[in-house]
Amino acid sequence: MENHASNISEAPNGNDPVIEHAGTCALCDAPNVALAESHIIPKFVYDWLKKTSPTPYVRYSSDVNSRQQDGPKEHLLCFACEQKLSALEKTLASRLFKKIANYQKQKSIINVNSNLRLAVLSIFWRTILTARNRESSRTNEDNEAMGIFIESTKTQILNNSCNTKIYLAPFFGDSPYYNFDAEKTYFLERGIGCQDIRFMDDPHRFFAVFKLPFMFFYIFSEGWPESELVNSSELLDGEINVEEIKDMPDILREYIEMVHEDFEKLKKTMNQSSLDRISNDMRKSNVITGAHKSLGRSRPKPR
Repeated sequence: MENHASNISEAPNGNDPVIEHAGTCALCDAPNVALAESHIIPKFVYDWLKKTSPTPYVRYSSDVNSRQQDGPKEHLLCFACEQKLSALEKTLASRLFKKIANYQKQKSIINVNSNLRLAVLSIFWRTILTARNRESSRTNEDNEAMGIFIESTKTQILNNSCNTKIYLAPFFGDSPYYNFDAEKTYFLERGIGCQDIRFMDDPHRFFAVFKLPFMFFYIFSEGWPESELVNSSELLDGEINVEEIKDMPDILREYIEMVHEDFEKLKKTMNQSSLDRISNDMRKSNVITGAHKSLGRSRPKPR
């Protein structure tokens, strides 16, 4: 997330200062404060994506024909809460992300602490909070469970104590990963977002998920049998060897298949001008970027 000092400007005629983007902080509930333009997915992730690409641009699924220079943001947090989450994200970047999302040499050992787990939890909180009022087919029971989850994660972040079980599926070592087709490699290594909270019935339960490059994070609500959790790898405090993570639960595998299919459909909606621009950018690059490497790994290996 980016530092954001304030949005206060002088008012004409000596009146009280005008606060731009004033509102209630979504985290601490402070009223009538200047709200920072907060990244839903941390800014360092989009910086990495641009750094490992031939061009300093990203594209959103909402408009694949438009080039952007940053990830989606919303006015959510006061300055103090923005700084709080920014500090947590530095831990996530240094202790986990930069070790796995690394084209030079991935590092298998990560050291997890409470701040790292809180950073991941804060991304779950933001992605679900900002999706809450979007049009969906959720039932009233779904919305109630979603609201409880949002309030629970918010309280944990405020109290600096993560008691939610968070799971990690890293893409480490040689592709293809987890027996997925090689053609999914580019998406698995470079996709961002894919955030969702998916509800099931009998019993009523949910599965929350989001993606960063080279990894997925996911959460199960109560009501899931052990047989469906057995292949999950929990993000626990202490040392984790991600090279030993060899499997994932069926629901995550099915979700990846679905979002990759959507990813392929979106690519087909790109106009010829966008396709030509991407092709030219890749061809003109005078260095082999991470994007080139992921693209090469996505091609089926000769038999």
